[in-house]
Amino acid sequence: MYIKYDNTCETIEKHEKEDSIMTNHFQTGVNTKIKRVFKATASVLLIAVMAFAMLFGSSSYSFAAEGADELWAITIGDEEVLYVDSEESAQQVIEGLKDYYLTEGSTVLDVQFEPQIQIKKVIKTTGDDYAAQSANTTDVEDAVEQLSEGRVEYFVYKTEEGDTLESIAKDKGISAKKLVTLNFGEYDADETIKEGTYLVLYAEVPYVDVTTVEKVTSSKSIDYDTVYKKTSSLKKGTCKIKTKGVKGSKQLVQQVTKVNGETTDSELISSKVVKQPTDKVVLKGTGTVTAKAGVTYDFAEGSEVVEYAKKFVGNPYVYGGTSLTKGADCSGFVYSVYKYFGVNLPRVGQSGVGKAVSYKNVKKGDILIYSGHVAIYAGNGKAVHAVNERLGIRVTSVNYTGSVIAVRRIFD
Repeated sequence: MYIKYDNTCETIEKHEKEDSIMTNHFQTGVNTKIKRVFKATASVLLIAVMAFAMLFGSSSYSFAAEGADELWAITIGDEEVLYVDSEESAQQVIEGLKDYYLTEGSTVLDVQFEPQIQIKKVIKTTGDDYAAQSANTTDVEDAVEQLSEGRVEYFVYKTEEGDTLESIAKDKGISAKKLVTLNFGEYDADETIKEGTYLVLYAEVPYVDVTTVEKVTSSKSIDYDTVYKKTSSLKKGTCKIKTKGVKGSKQLVQQVTKVNGETTDSELISSKVVKQPTDKVVLKGTGTVTAKAGVTYDFAEGSEVVEYAKKFVGNPYVYGGTSLTKGADCSGFVYSVYKYFGVNLPRVGQSGVGKAVSYKNVKKGDILIYSGHVAIYAGNGKAVHAVNERLGIRVTSVNYTGSVIAVRRIFD
């Protein structure tokens, strides 16, 4: 709920219910928060009066004494908003306000002001009003800036449960820091304010809504596709970019409607491809390497080997087998798991390939060598392997089938 001050900060527009609430509070004098509000409002008025006096007090008399040869008012609705020194300047202000919201290089279809902007010549008199108006003239550039920025209006806001100055500022699209100052530092920005407290807020209100309709030509990029091609010339698990992708572009023609520079509607008129994108081509290796003594590879991770090997837990043990689904023995299991990653191990005698490491430095994916048995280290003191015909492929403790006598590493 709020009570709105008009732009002169001299009157308060409020509903009958709000009038009753505010009157009762003043009569009883018990609501100190409301007093703070009007203290704040009075200060705002005082600051405004002082600023006006500083800016125009000393110069208005000299303008009045000299007398402006010509004075033109720019009116919005029924209000004279600002004054310039000639009819030409007034027209330039209106055109400048149009241009302020238009897209450079566009075709302008329509521009509307709401409320209407008009210019009128101010009749020269010897009174104080004319002198003040003459003193308050502005140049074209400043006039356009003033009209585009709008004006600040102050109002009283009644807080709701959980309100803070930060949450109020975010909801209203204003500055929390300014709200702290405006309310005399009574509350911190993140402080929860008691429900029903009256605060002074402000809003930046446009003098006029400028609706523009334009035909805008723009360019938009077209993403390229990524195409994968298999090749045995690269090791399995490795990739290489053969052709870099290049984005294409297309030209768009749109009818765009904006209000004060913000797009409210956009209609596509035409779209034309100016440049076709070029696909990115990636070669994906399917080739294999033959494991050698003392040699490791970096095109896969040991953890990937373990995750793949665990997929076959529960499948049978078959002496002499190499099938991960139909059955494998211990060396056949290790052989087939590593073959999936593009490494050819010996079918038997796997203790002679890869790099030898100590058990204290063992990591996932390393081959564990036992007396008459091999397994893959799975981490945390576990091994995944084809145990025997009774258990099949399982994850067990490392020492389930005996002591580890050697460790060989394939992927480093």
